[in-house]
Amino acid sequence: MAANNFVTPTWVVKETSRIAQNSLKFGANVTRKYSSDFKAGGAKIGSGFSLRLPQRYATTKGAAFQAQGIQDITVRFNITDQANIGIAIAVFDEQFSVEEKRTRYIRPASIQLANTIDFDGLSRVTPLVAHSVGTPGTTPTSYQTYLDAVTKLRNIGVPDDDLVAMLSPNMSATLVGSNATVFNPTASVSKNFRKGQFSSGENGLGIDSWYFDQNVWNRTTGTSTTFTPLVNQTTFANGMTTIVTDGNASSATTYNVGDVFTIANVFEINPQNYTSTGQLMQFTITAQTTSSGVDATLTFQPPIIEVGTGPIPNALANVDALPANNAPIIPLGSTITTGSGTWTATATRQGLVYNPEAFVMGMVDPGGPDMFPGAEASSVSDSETGWAATYVRQFSAQTYVGISRLDLFYGWLAYRPDWAVRVQGGAS
Repeated sequence: MAANNFVTPTWVVKETSRIAQNSLKFGANVTRKYSSDFKAGGAKIGSGFSLRLPQRYATTKGAAFQAQGIQDITVRFNITDQANIGIAIAVFDEQFSVEEKRTRYIRPASIQLANTIDFDGLSRVTPLVAHSVGTPGTTPTSYQTYLDAVTKLRNIGVPDDDLVAMLSPNMSATLVGSNATVFNPTASVSKNFRKGQFSSGENGLGIDSWYFDQNVWNRTTGTSTTFTPLVNQTTFANGMTTIVTDGNASSATTYNVGDVFTIANVFEINPQNYTSTGQLMQFTITAQTTSSGVDATLTFQPPIIEVGTGPIPNALANVDALPANNAPIIPLGSTITTGSGTWTATATRQGLVYNPEAFVMGMVDPGGPDMFPGAEASSVSDSETGWAATYVRQFSAQTYVGISRLDLFYGWLAYRPDWAVRVQGGAS
């Protein structure tokens, strides 16, 4: 077997990075191009910059000039996490061969770090996705649910040439098992379930890439005894992200982060033609709240912006009208259709169908060997993939143990969460 002197910090960090990158699922299928915008060598937790959202314009008709102001909407992207795995190895065990070290230490550490990145990303960005299909607590058995997700994105003009589905293992198994002829074209059978990806042939159901990931967000819906939630305010403004409600069960209705709801007669619009899609706009709760008496103030995303009237529509509009006082509110998963209903706390896995531009993941190199005096250190930073990692090794004379650590610095951003749809699933 290969001699152990090949196991240098440079070899370890490169080998770890290779395995970890191959183990990423969600992190490998989002936008990574902004990592290079961080200053190499020295970026740290809290480092960040602002990203501009693309401009939106409205077409005007006729010869008259209609000026449209530039609306620079920015979102902040920060490095928020330092994830590491520390390893203490007795000096005698340092004599393991390269292959033994790869198998015993490097591969498990790499896979664990990749799963940590995916888990952090899915649990942070999914709650900000308001579009939703399916029923909480029920794993979809038909591909119609996924067609509905694609339709939602197409209705609002999302580019559909690189759509990705990121599902729970149970979702993917149920989907493939129930639709074997769709997900087993002859040329793709050998690829099914390889490295977390399963195939549906060319652009199956309008989705280019299908993955399962055990790290998809697992949440529980809100809960209520009999309630009839209604809008309880008379003044509304564009950009609002809170709304007062009444008709809740007395001090017994809880809205959880990630709960999806609709408001009667508030319809989503297509941002290209500013006409209603015919579908009620969906909103997602961003702060947990429990009713005080029958009242509750809901905090949500996205902001409500109506299209308005006049020669130029509101370029940032997403709905055809602001809510009305006493308009019924229907939380997803409740038994309300019209009138009153109940809401049972229901555990549900949250799959995603999305354009990769919906989410951003960035990694940074914290610095070179000079940052670690008295230790062996090495780092990698790949501008093409956006991957960065640091490995540091040192000997402890007190314990006669070699200590080492592998560190990753990264952050996540829901850049354009409206370019994604949640798929409600079962509890597993």
